[in-house]
Amino acid sequence: MNTNRLNTCRRGNILAALMFTLLCGALCMTLLTHSISSHKIMSIRRARRDAINELENHLTLEVHDVFHKLNRTDPQFIDNPTIDLLSHESFPDHCSDATCIQHNFNVQQSTICSMKKTYIHDRILASRTYDSFALEAEVSATILDGRVPFQLIPFLIQADLPENVTPRQWLDSQGVKLPGELVPVIRSEDMGLNLKSAAQQALDLGGLELTWREIRGRLGVPISDEPLPGGIYLVPGTDRIHAILVQGDLDQLEFSSHPGYQRIRLDHQGREYFMEYEPEGTILDCWVSSSLSRKTFAENIVINGNCLSVSTNRDQGDEGKAFHPDSRITLLVSGSVTITSSLEKESMGIRRIPSPGISIVSGKSGAISGGGSGIDISGTETITLDAAVISSGVIRNGRGEVRINGSLGVGGIDNQGEITLTFSPGDQPVLRELSAGNLCLIQGIHLLRMEEVFRDDIN
Repeated sequence: MNTNRLNTCRRGNILAALMFTLLCGALCMTLLTHSISSHKIMSIRRARRDAINELENHLTLEVHDVFHKLNRTDPQFIDNPTIDLLSHESFPDHCSDATCIQHNFNVQQSTICSMKKTYIHDRILASRTYDSFALEAEVSATILDGRVPFQLIPFLIQADLPENVTPRQWLDSQGVKLPGELVPVIRSEDMGLNLKSAAQQALDLGGLELTWREIRGRLGVPISDEPLPGGIYLVPGTDRIHAILVQGDLDQLEFSSHPGYQRIRLDHQGREYFMEYEPEGTILDCWVSSSLSRKTFAENIVINGNCLSVSTNRDQGDEGKAFHPDSRITLLVSGSVTITSSLEKESMGIRRIPSPGISIVSGKSGAISGGGSGIDISGTETITLDAAVISSGVIRNGRGEVRINGSLGVGGIDNQGEITLTFSPGDQPVLRELSAGNLCLIQGIHLLRMEEVFRDDIN
């Protein structure tokens, strides 16, 4: 009996050992198979990664070449910018190290008033001749030609470039810094700045001529051909105040942003005038005695004379801003303008996104033709302007540092300090028709995407 039990135990141990051996063998085979599969998977992944990296290097270099050429080319001196800038003539297809680059251009054109707008999309494909990997990037550019609104022009200056000097070299010598993607426009011909239509619209004259007789009639004062007496006037409408009109030099123009509303203060010959209003909303308070609580303000200020100081109200403290986030103020000055402090716009979130809170325009037209010319920037500290600065005269800056978040279009420059520009288009309604003629420029160059594609999906 004991012998049978012993034999049974031995057979059980042998069977268990055999099962253990079989299980270990199966496990080893599984591990070996898994190791081989993992090695193959890792090899495939490494090959794909290496292929994508190689294609990405070639494609990035090609995109860089497109940006470099467009950013260093002034389309004014090109007979046919659409063909000479973005086309197969400028960027032919080519292969290098078994990697091929192909360009697929799509051109669309439209006409707005006297301006032709050309949209160019370039789909750049990078592929290899011996496998199916491919990457594609899409670059877009817009070329404006004809009469271009000033609010779409990042940088325009009237000047004579010395021979063999590029625009950027000349700007460096003038202490002007521009971002790499911006193409400056520097030309010797007159800017052609004409404030007539802007002043007519701001004063709500419609199709009437910009004369003192028509301006007097619009203000409801005795009609004659004589200029208005010196003072500050409101240009009324049925449901809005179209503009503040200043006749004569203005001593101080001060802006300040408050929670929910914009404030403007004017000093003229020892008297103080002020207006508080909600941008795109009603007027909260004003210097006139009659109630304006049901009217809106079109945010236009027209000065027939010089503006001796434009500044931010420093009673708010050093952190005070000039403009409400929704403010879009237009300042039309027939004479010279002196900016004496930063003019910054309140941000709408944690991250500050600069945009023009004001367009400052200096020039002469019709009856609005008093005062000097140009724009002066006065101050020893760094001055930040969230503004579009436009003048038929010269912009003058001392030894200070000026940062413009907007645009700059002037008839000349006298800069002893440093001017840095970051372009942001303005959106002041009365300036939409204020334009520069006979102009060709690249409005914007953008990399829209870069991604892996399948060749079967490429059209």
